Amino acid sequence: MHHRLLLGSTALVSAGLLLGGAAPAQAEIEVTLGGYTEFEAIGATDDTYDPSPDRGYGFAMDNEVHIQATGTSDTGVTYGSYLELEVGSGNATSTNAFVDEVNLFFSGNFGRAELGQQDGAEDVMFVGGEDAQSGTGGVDGDTKNLATVINVRNSGDDAKATYFTPRVAGFQLGATYLPGTGPDQAGDNNVGEVEQFVGLGGNWVGAFGGVDLTLSAVGLIADGETSTTDDRRDYSVGGLIGVGGLSFGATWGQLLDEGEADFAHIGLEYEFGGASASVGYSYNDVDALDDTEHVFVVSGAVGLMPGVTLKGDVSYNTEDPGYKDSDGADQDDTWSGVLSVQMDY
Repeated sequence: MHHRLLLGSTALVSAGLLLGGAAPAQAEIEVTLGGYTEFEAIGATDDTYDPSPDRGYGFAMDNEVHIQATGTSDTGVTYGSYLELEVGSGNATSTNAFVDEVNLFFSGNFGRAELGQQDGAEDVMFVGGEDAQSGTGGVDGDTKNLATVINVRNSGDDAKATYFTPRVAGFQLGATYLPGTGPDQAGDNNVGEVEQFVGLGGNWVGAFGGVDLTLSAVGLIADGETSTTDDRRDYSVGGLIGVGGLSFGATWGQLLDEGEADFAHIGLEYEFGGASASVGYSYNDVDALDDTEHVFVVSGAVGLMPGVTLKGDVSYNTEDPGYKDSDGADQDDTWSGVLSVQMDY
């Protein structure tokens, strides 16, 4: 998972710039195409990863196509649409293709508004230990024993409305609203789904000499759609410090009401030349589970040629809830690794 910081100017502008009475100008829309193709070799101990009986290893693909259309109005408003397609991701024979994210966006001195299937403020505004990781993502990567590595439960790619303020003196705020989760948001009262979802986020970005610092806080509130579905009340705080090629990040937070849990993630990454390496630690204490989970990850990445990267992670989980022993009850420690080659375009 990669978060982005939304940068903006420090001035405010009236909504009239968006909805003014002047006749619309003929605009030129620039369309850009991008994406990536990734091939992964994955393995794990015990039954954590078992695509075929008693094998414990396999191949997988992760492929995306990104299309963005962008224009600029005479009043300086940048607007456009973003489309992200998942193409054949999954196992080595997968041919599935579907729209993962699609939205409209409008940005300018007034801030930025996003409408559609896109990550919410409670997700994109957060910066912490997960952002100081190499390889496929370290504690937030693709190894198969990260069963309960958790963070604030976000709104995913359900249709929503999100607004981000301009960045003023390093500070920026964001808010997301959606009537309900799931494909039908019209109050269908499905067990496990929530409604009246409000996601909030804020961060501050600054620099002191050669030290870059980011602090963030996010949270959400949502009501269970049925009497048997608990409400959600989650929050998390995090920070990221960068000095030269070295970065350190830390995360702490809680899930309240539904699925109560405490969590913390730490990452330390060093970038040198066209390569990077990192170590990560994740603490996950889920009330519904008997044991506390501790995950340790070592990751690395190196550029092989322009646009092509070799990545790898090895992770150890002290109490992997994704694995049960022969009696089907006890948790056990597991190892998992992934090696991938990715081409970005």
